[in-house]
Amino acid sequence: MNNRFEILAPAGDFENLKAAVFAGADSVYLGVQSFNARASATNFDYETLGEAVKFCHARNVTVNVTLNTILYDTELESFAETVKNVAECGVDAVILQDLGAAAIVKKVAPQLARHGSTQMAVHTLEGALQLKEMGYTRVILARELSFEQIKYITENCGIETEVFIHGALCVCLSGQCYASTFLGGRSGNRGRCAGTCRLPFSARGDMEDNHLSLKDLCAVDMIKQLKDIGVKCVKIEGRLRTPEYVAGAVDACRKAVNGENFDKQMLRDTFSRSGFTNNYIENKFSKDIFGVRTKEDSQRTKAVLPQLRQLYRREGQYVPVKFKFDMGEKQSVLTITDGENKFSYAINEPLQDSQGDFEKSLSNALNKLGGTPFYTDSMELNLLSGKYIPLSFVNEGRRELAEKLLKARSTANRYETFDYSFRRNMPREQIPQLIARFENFEQIPQKYADEFEYVIVPIEHIGHPQAADMADKVVWELTRDMFNGSDKLRGFIKQAEDMGFDRFCVQNIGHIPLVKGKKLFSSFTLNVSNSEAAEEYKRLGVEVITLSPEITVENIKRISPEVKTVVYGYGHIPLMLTKACPLSNVTSCDKCSGKGWLTDRKGMKMPVRCHGKAKGYREIFNAVPLYMGDRQKEIKSDYISLNFTVESCAQAEIITEKFLKEQPFGKDFTRGLYYTGSI
Repeated sequence: MNNRFEILAPAGDFENLKAAVFAGADSVYLGVQSFNARASATNFDYETLGEAVKFCHARNVTVNVTLNTILYDTELESFAETVKNVAECGVDAVILQDLGAAAIVKKVAPQLARHGSTQMAVHTLEGALQLKEMGYTRVILARELSFEQIKYITENCGIETEVFIHGALCVCLSGQCYASTFLGGRSGNRGRCAGTCRLPFSARGDMEDNHLSLKDLCAVDMIKQLKDIGVKCVKIEGRLRTPEYVAGAVDACRKAVNGENFDKQMLRDTFSRSGFTNNYIENKFSKDIFGVRTKEDSQRTKAVLPQLRQLYRREGQYVPVKFKFDMGEKQSVLTITDGENKFSYAINEPLQDSQGDFEKSLSNALNKLGGTPFYTDSMELNLLSGKYIPLSFVNEGRRELAEKLLKARSTANRYETFDYSFRRNMPREQIPQLIARFENFEQIPQKYADEFEYVIVPIEHIGHPQAADMADKVVWELTRDMFNGSDKLRGFIKQAEDMGFDRFCVQNIGHIPLVKGKKLFSSFTLNVSNSEAAEEYKRLGVEVITLSPEITVENIKRISPEVKTVVYGYGHIPLMLTKACPLSNVTSCDKCSGKGWLTDRKGMKMPVRCHGKAKGYREIFNAVPLYMGDRQKEIKSDYISLNFTVESCAQAEIITEKFLKEQPFGKDFTRGLYYTGSI
């Protein structure tokens, strides 16, 4: 079961799960009542999860459970109980984002397979290799990768790769979106995304449009190519979609795997946002990637629903079985086997003289397995010449054997589990030291440079003459995006090492192997929000860890004192990291300065900054900065950071002075989630 290429389908509830399995899915992914990135789906309780596992295993379908949210210390013991229950239900794997969650799975259910969620934003070979080293068996790659990048990672990483093949696209790299959190208090990293990117925005003051809404992905016609390069699994997005959608997508994928034609127009009618896009996987860069759900799209979906329901009205037959029929004068025996289980049925009926071709009639009877997941792969018929048995006895035996076999296959391989105890920590009492992050050296206010314990600067400025003057403070920040390969970044790192620098700031798990053995800091983009995750990153060599801005002041206090922590004290939070450029809808790259803004419905302007033009990436920042200068004593961490991005040097100087004097910011700022948390 585990060596085959998989079509992985979403199952937001049991109806969707059946639709996926009946239509031909090899695997399903689903969530339980907590700790999954689709909290608004119906999801499964443990009783129905156990039933789902048995139902799927009977049909050669594996079950992956999503436990892919970030955790807080107050949730760790509850999460451990969830892992124990999931493992005892006999699922095949769990999908994880949080390294703390992964550490708990390893302690509680060490035999349970761990898959690295796309929320981990793994988009490099180094990231996949890091997961392999940590014991993950599969990496779910970022949706922004091209086919060639997928091929390179798959052929060299040594673990299974999973690739999204169909469904909704987030404009932001998964796990790096904080828009829903900071604009609406609903965290995507906690499974509560409000779909902020689907709202209208104006770009650079033009008329309002959907500048952040992407079309759905549909690369179903590339399935065979992905299979040929060694991709283990292709994934359909859509745990919030209907069973008709699930069945339609699975059916198209199944046909593509078998080399058959599939109806792409029907797939588009099933659900699309003004059509589909393959921009990322085909390595294209254009504004055609943007799209919205129109009234016409909805009407087409309504019209195609009856046709889609036929795809899962009856059970699909995907499990091969072998029949053997031994005819005897006094007793005939019918046997069924799936290769592991074997059952026999005795027919104590006198033989009669044959009036026709009994072998052909018997073969037809044994092929009648409709309504079951089985199909007759082969049969061995040992008959006596000129004799037959009424087929009613054969049919009764076939039905009884299929029922017994299905029951025998409805199993759950429960894993051994262990108890988990979490050490509660006492808050730090020391006064945090100040560090600062700048976009470039020109932004640094020299008047206050000595006040910063460390200064973090993007590594592309390694050649700046001021770097040597601040060698005792500088931490080189590695770029968030490595879609164009790590060679350029490796060159910068080598240059820094040759100049005697040994402090680096990592922003993705794939950065860690590049600077292993150095003094490592981390950005907030690693989404560390609990002690287990912090300690895991420390074990990987990260000495100073910036906590997620989605954490509260109370939860900051609970982070293990064994780890040096940084808390965001000032800055325009980068709400999104995206390859698709919202400014491309109003201008071209050659006419763009790389700077612009998006304005929301409330008139708030969110700065947009481009890194690398068309083949680079964009960052979209919160319209107002987070500020904790006048309440910094409430933050129990080793360091507080000031993060300067869109500010001028003069503005950075004013803000630093306010912070040093613990003064209020004034108007138009936010405390983020430090006091409110997210839902």
